[in-house]
Amino acid sequence: MADLTGRERAVVLAAANGTSYRDLAHQWGIEEITVRGYGHRAIRKLGGRSIAHAVFLACQAGILDGRPRRHGDHAGYVAHIRRGEDPKDCEPCRTGERAYRNGLDSQRHDKEQAA
Repeated sequence: MADLTGRERAVVLAAANGTSYRDLAHQWGIEEITVRGYGHRAIRKLGGRSIAHAVFLACQAGILDGRPRRHGDHAGYVAHIRRGEDPKDCEPCRTGERAYRNGLDSQRHDKEQAA
């Protein structure tokens, strides 16, 4: 089936969650036209006629499974990896992972201070 890049897959997933190209571009810090390009390539690779049709086809192909996704924490970050996605494409999960690792560092520091 379609061999989507991480960004193309992320655009399809974002569309499935109701995120607009404009909002996604703002989240990623890139131009909207670039996000549209990812979307158009994903549509073409999936054989769709629109982004909504591409979401449907991605679900049928097993690329998206339709289940709720965890985002914004360590578990969401790890879930991206398990699904074969690049978690760096998901800003909430990247931020959550950073907070998780900072917490681990803080715990280590506290243990060292107590010893």
